[in-house]
Amino acid sequence: MTDLVYALVQVVHNLGAVAVVGGPAAALVCRPQGAALERRLALVLLFAWALQGATGAGFALVSWELKGQLPEVTGIALAALAIKVAATAAGCALAALLVRRGIRWSPRGRRAAWAVSLGLAASALTAAAFLRWYL
Repeated sequence: MTDLVYALVQVVHNLGAVAVVGGPAAALVCRPQGAALERRLALVLLFAWALQGATGAGFALVSWELKGQLPEVTGIALAALAIKVAATAAGCALAALLVRRGIRWSPRGRRAAWAVSLGLAASALTAAAFLRWYL
């Protein structure tokens, strides 16, 4: 049962990962025409980053509830986890700024924000690989 619950959390986490990469990539490659479309992408991105944080915490919750303890995270895995948490927090904050104020930014400023968001997503995914193998 524990493995099934972990797998379900992982599925949702992976779908969120697709969105945190896909949203900024679409904004950069397709250069959305019109503020409404770009704002919708930013809303999807905000939801996806929040989903990443919630499912990340979900892994800990599953361990606590089903195994009675949190996983022991040390060394490289701890550094990777810190990177994921920092990228998620920064990604949420940047997405929230894009939703609330992005329409007032210059096209160059919005493009830079999308590029930073894509970099945060790549950082989180890279850290996830290290976390997976060193945990």
